[in-house]
Amino acid sequence: MTTTLTASALPPEAQIMQLLFGKVMSFTLSAVAELGIADYMGAEPTSVEDLAARSSTHSPSLYRVMRMLASVGIFGEPQPRRFVLTEVGQMLRSDAPNSMRYMAMMRSDPWIVRAYENMIHCLRTGGDGVTKAFGKPVFDLFKEIPDQAQRFHRAMTDFSAISGEALVEAYDFSRFTRLADVGGGHGVILATILEANPRLQGVLYDLPEVMQGVDATGNLAGLEDRVTKECGSFFNAVPAGCDAYLMKHILHDWDDERCIRILSLVRKQLEEQPEGRVFLYEMVVPEGDEPSPAKVLDIEMLVATPGGKERTEQEFRELLCAAGLMLERITPTKSPMCLIEARVI
Repeated sequence: MTTTLTASALPPEAQIMQLLFGKVMSFTLSAVAELGIADYMGAEPTSVEDLAARSSTHSPSLYRVMRMLASVGIFGEPQPRRFVLTEVGQMLRSDAPNSMRYMAMMRSDPWIVRAYENMIHCLRTGGDGVTKAFGKPVFDLFKEIPDQAQRFHRAMTDFSAISGEALVEAYDFSRFTRLADVGGGHGVILATILEANPRLQGVLYDLPEVMQGVDATGNLAGLEDRVTKECGSFFNAVPAGCDAYLMKHILHDWDDERCIRILSLVRKQLEEQPEGRVFLYEMVVPEGDEPSPAKVLDIEMLVATPGGKERTEQEFRELLCAAGLMLERITPTKSPMCLIEARVI
């Protein structure tokens, strides 16, 4: 008879060892995602030899990885050396609803790996690891590494699809007439909101290099008569003529000074819209020592961005106030994200 111990039941030295080997899980998941292993699998058991042949990998090495991932529930091994996809493993398929394949692939890209190599620098100076490693911040670096940038944007698009569904379930946007998705990427969130609110018009706003890829995704198919696409930087301007402005995971990329600059531009547009609102779709860091995805993502912001961070409710309140806005309410969703609603003071 075997006994499976939970992390809290392990002795302290074993708990530390388990945490230290987290990179094993991250890099192997990234590798099997890159190789498309899950795309070759289904409900019926598939031999590791067949998977190796289809993915052009070394069968004994692949088996060792599959065995380890099966032990934590990514795959199942109902027969020796034959594997099936679990519900969790399905998320690594390219065609899965809410696929996380590109998110997994991104985790081993050089820009993020090298950033974490500079954790000591981040802790000692407050600077970010990307700038230390490459001499420039991440969004400037992306212009020089288009393949990695494309993977990042695809990962963010996939995450937006998941969080978008949670958003429209949690909040009714039907009272607004024109919503701008500021820094909206490839338009997944905006499309989800528009599909749920047939009378709402939308504006998709992002940098020119991001907007170039929108049409190829098909995210806005069928919504062309309700969406205006505008290019620009939210540090310089935001779309005019809207009574609602949405920013998903935008402010967490930037320090307070730059966030206030962005929010002040939105506030200026809302001065002519007395019922207008700005919505921040972000994680909110809880107080105390309870576990939270926001606390983990906050470290990613520390390492990967120049001053970005996840914020507490009070920090959001103070940030909005500094830009002439008042936090009105925070609406939780079934995702780790919350919708922060604010209006002009």
